[in-house]
Parts: sequence; structure tokens; C-alpha cells
Amino acid sequence: MKKSNKSFKFIMILLAALGGMSMGCSMLATPVAPLAGAGGSTNATEESPVLIEELNSIPTEEPVDVTTEEIVAPPAFGRIVFVSNRDGKRKIYAMSADGSQPTRLTEGESEDAMPCWSPDGSRIAFVSMLDDNSDIYTMNATGGNITRVTESPSKDSAPVWSPDGGRIAFESFRDGNFEIYVMNADGSNQTRLTFDPAGDRSPTWSPDGQWIAFISDRNGNSDIYLVRPDGSDLTQVTTATTPDTDPVWTLDRRIIFRGWQPGDVANICIINPDGSNQQCLTEDYVENGIPALSPDGKWLAFISPRGGLATIDLISLEDGSRRSLPTGANPVGELVWSPDGWRLAFQAQTGAENDMEIFTIIAQTDDNEVVQLSNVPAYDGNPSWTTH
Repeated sequence: MKKSNKSFKFIMILLAALGGMSMGCSMLATPVAPLAGAGGSTNATEESPVLIEELNSIPTEEPVDVTTEEIVAPPAFGRIVFVSNRDGKRKIYAMSADGSQPTRLTEGESEDAMPCWSPDGSRIAFVSMLDDNSDIYTMNATGGNITRVTESPSKDSAPVWSPDGGRIAFESFRDGNFEIYVMNADGSNQTRLTFDPAGDRSPTWSPDGQWIAFISDRNGNSDIYLVRPDGSDLTQVTTATTPDTDPVWTLDRRIIFRGWQPGDVANICIINPDGSNQQCLTEDYVENGIPALSPDGKWLAFISPRGGLATIDLISLEDGSRRSLPTGANPVGELVWSPDGWRLAFQAQTGAENDMEIFTIIAQTDDNEVVQLSNVPAYDGNPSWTTH
């Protein structure tokens, strides 16, 4: 169901050159005195009539036709995997990027969550919970070949694929508190990376696969840390006295995060991995949402309630400009970019308290067309998008 369908147009204006001049005609409107010593008078007033005659002798150009061109977003493509309890329990589903062909991928009595596509779109990692214990599984893109890759008496969750698809980082409570682990994609060689009585959570890989960022409250406050995939070079990145959470890597290996202040204020900030040059990209007095980086690394998207009604905001990492995308809904949670960077997928409440649906919005034109992909009286959320 489309929420808006306003066409976006931009205008290309063709400028004609006047007499081969490269500067604008306004430069001729002010009388200019000749250079002293050039054999002419230095009195600008005496030369004004000549300049006016020359100016009047310039032929007038005919008005230039204005041409218009409509920017149209390409059709949505790929597949979106998501979580739904439409059949009673939370299970993993997949659908085409236009909302067609929704298919249930997992079965059984468990509650399934946190689906995450492998980089090549061939596998899906997810969390499955039975008897209050969660483990990590993988399956192929159509739901077959389900493989349990962790098996511990405590919670394993938050799986994230390495950029090359060969490993999975995750958080585990198997040692009495949450620690960061890494393993091969088939579950072998599970290695503990952090060792601290505090909680270490939310791992995320750097684009080159050389680092894992995570959050830890080991200093009594949530800060962002880095560690190598072999457990070496543990580094504290942020040191604020207020919490820093939700690290996201840029393509040039900087870290974007949410910097919290008292009163549920969360601004979007950026920092170098060595802790230098920290700056905040927003200075709002609201709780801005978890940031999502566009595939080309140029745009940062997040949910912001700064106008009173939650919208999706975009910030350019090139010039810092910011604009809002009105959704006509009430977006919550995390945003997901389409692989081509034209759209964002999000979840929003549409009716009853537990009725959540999945939408997409065009982000790269002023059209900002919103499409509702799911429409069942249930929870549909946690989308993840792949090209395949």
C-alpha cells in the first residue's frame, strides 16, 4: 500500500555564454577605471558613458528553454528476511523486496529471532530459543540445511558475519556474563575474545575484517571497545562518563555510535578507532535511533523524534547536511538499507500494540514513496535485506 506518490523532478538550466565571456554580466555593471600609466584617464566618471555604450551594444540572448527530467528509483529487488509471529510463535520468514511471496523458513516449537544474511546472500544466521536458552543456527536462503552452530547451556546470540563470510562473531553468556566470541561459519573453532566480569556485547566487524567493535560496561559505564578476531589488541575507544552504544563502522574505518546524555538524549557521534577526533553529527535533545550506513558509505540513516513525530533522518557524511523523510507511519527499531542504496526498510506499528508491519521508503529522491510490505494482524519486524 503506497503512502505517498509525489513525483520528484529536478531542473537542469542551460546557460548561454555571452560573447565568449566566462564571467557573469553583473561584473560589467560597475564602471571600472583604467590602470594608471596606461595612457588613459584615471577618472572613472569620464569613462562611464563609453562603458554604458559597450554594454548596450551586447546582443540580447533569447530565453533558454527549460528542460525537466524525472528521477525514478529502480524497482525494488532482492529478498528481505524478517521475524513474524503470524502463526503463533516467532519464526523466520522471507519475502521478495516488493512484499510478494512471503515464505516461512523455520518450523518447530522454538522462538526464532535475529536473522542475518551472509555477505553473499547464500546463508542466514539466526537465534533459536527453547526452554529459555538460545543458540545460533544457520540455514540456506530458502530455509533448508538448518545447522546448529553453538550448543551451550547459556545464551548465545547476536550473530554477525565477517565480511568474507567465513566467520561469525557473537555474544555468549556461557561464562556467567556476556563475552564476545568468534567461530568459523560451520561452528568450529569457537574462541573467546574478551575476559572481564562485566558485560561485553553487540559485536560488529570492521569492513576489512581486522577488528571487532563491541560495547562493554567494564569501567562502570557503557563504552566502545575494539579487539582483534584472535583476541589481541584490546582497545578502549570512548571514555565518556555517559553511555556510548551501538557502534557502526564507516567504510574508511571510523566508528559511528550513539552518545547518551541524561534524560534519554542520544546523539549520533563519530570517532576514529584510536579514540581521536570525536565529534557529534547531531546536537538534539531527543533519543535518536540506531544509525545505519548506506552501502556506498555516504549517508547515515536513523529514526529521530526531534519534530515530535518520528521520522527517518539522513545525514551526509560528506558535508554534514541533514534531511528528514516523512514516513506516514511510526517507525521503530533499526533501519536496513537496500543493497543498491535506494531504499530503507523499517518496521512500524500500524494498529494494535503488538501489530507491527514492515515498510520500505525511497531515500534517494524527494518522492520518498512508502510501501507497506506486510499486512497481517501480528508482529512483523527485524528485517534484513540481501541482493539475492
